[in-house]
Amino acid sequence: MSERVADELRAYIVNNELAPGDKLPPERVFLEQLGVSRSSLREAVRVLATLGLVEVRHGDGMYVGPGVDADSSALFDATEEHALRNLVETRLGVELAAVTAAAQRLTDDDIAGLERLVEGHARRLKADPSFTWSPLDFELALIEATGNTWLFEIEVMLRDAWLSLSGGLRASVGRHAEWLAEHRAILASIRSRNASQAQRLVMAHLNLERFEDDLRAARRGRSGPAQVAARETKPER
Repeated sequence: MSERVADELRAYIVNNELAPGDKLPPERVFLEQLGVSRSSLREAVRVLATLGLVEVRHGDGMYVGPGVDADSSALFDATEEHALRNLVETRLGVELAAVTAAAQRLTDDDIAGLERLVEGHARRLKADPSFTWSPLDFELALIEATGNTWLFEIEVMLRDAWLSLSGGLRASVGRHAEWLAEHRAILASIRSRNASQAQRLVMAHLNLERFEDDLRAARRGRSGPAQVAARETKPER
C-alpha cells in the first residue's frame, strides 16, 4: 500500500508541475483523496523524503524536495536505467552473501517460515495474476533470518531505491510468476544446505540481461511481462 501511495504522490508532483520548494497539500487532503491509512501515507512520505523527493518541515507541512527535476516524468530515462543496473548489481553482492549464510545456519523453523511466506505469495498470485508482493519481501525475510543486521540494512536501502523508480518501469520489469518459481528453487537449495546451488540460482534470478531485455521490449511498445501475466489465467509455468 505504501508503494502505491508513493507512486500517487510522485504523480501528483509531476502532474501539477511542482518544483522544489513548492508546498504540498496537508496530510488530511491526501488521506481523503487516496483513501489510505495515516501509517501508509507516512511510510510513503518517509521513503520519498529519504530520496529527496519530499521535504517534511515539522510544524509547517510537506514541500517538494530538491530531488525532483525536470525529467522526473520520464518513464525510461537514462538515469532510471542506470539506477536499475546499479540496483541489480548491488543486490547480487548482498544476496549471494545472504544465501551462503542462510544455507549454513538457518534452522528448520526459519526455513518453514520462509516457505509459508512464499506459498502465501503463490496463493495470492493464483487468485489474482496481477498481484504483486511488497518489494524484496522474500529477500528481506531471508536476510533477517540469517541474523546479519548489516546485510539487512543494506537490503532495506535497496528496497527503498526500488520504490524510487517509476511505477511504469517497475511494472515493465516485473516477472512475479517467474520470480515465485525462482524463490521456491532458492529456498529448496537452502533447505538441502547446498550453498553453491543457491548462489547459482541467485545469479540467474538477478540476471541483468533479463531486466534490460524487458526495458528494450517496453521501448518498442510491446506489452511488458507484468501486463502479459495479468492476462494469463495460470501465472505459474
